[in-house]
Amino acid sequence: MTRYLTPVVLVLAASSTSVAQDMPLAQILIDGEGWKKAEQPKPRAANGPVATRSPDGSTTFRWVPAGRFIEARQTQAPGSQPYIDYGPLRPKYGETTIEVTGLTTDRDGRIYAATEIGVQVFDPTGRLCGVLTPAAPGKPKHLVFEGDQLTLWIGDTKYTRKLNTAGTK
Repeated sequence: MTRYLTPVVLVLAASSTSVAQDMPLAQILIDGEGWKKAEQPKPRAANGPVATRSPDGSTTFRWVPAGRFIEARQTQAPGSQPYIDYGPLRPKYGETTIEVTGLTTDRDGRIYAATEIGVQVFDPTGRLCGVLTPAAPGKPKHLVFEGDQLTLWIGDTKYTRKLNTAGTK
């Protein structure tokens, strides 16, 4: 019996790992690089909901107040098409929701969400890759890529972090 199970187990193990598209944070983090304070003017105030688009512009991602997920839908979809739950946000311990104050994407399709616990990073399938620790105490206000620098404002202070990726154009 084990003679027949061994090939089946090997095939299942090989097929699941060859299809998996895990995108760990290690792919984008640079050893020794962390958040650095930068001198810049304040970001302009955000108008409207917290939203961003995929690198090819085909998908719109958003967060709505009191939402537990980043939501997504096709950009060209009719207005009647609802957004669907896409990426489950990690809340603070003991809470069920968390506020997202900024969303951006990189050229590889990862979604970055600025929250009180840090920048939550999701792969293109909506799975949480991990959370970048906060740059400083306080509530983040704005999140954007400037080339290969992920830029985050906390209060009136700008912080940047160099990554092995870049924002969308």
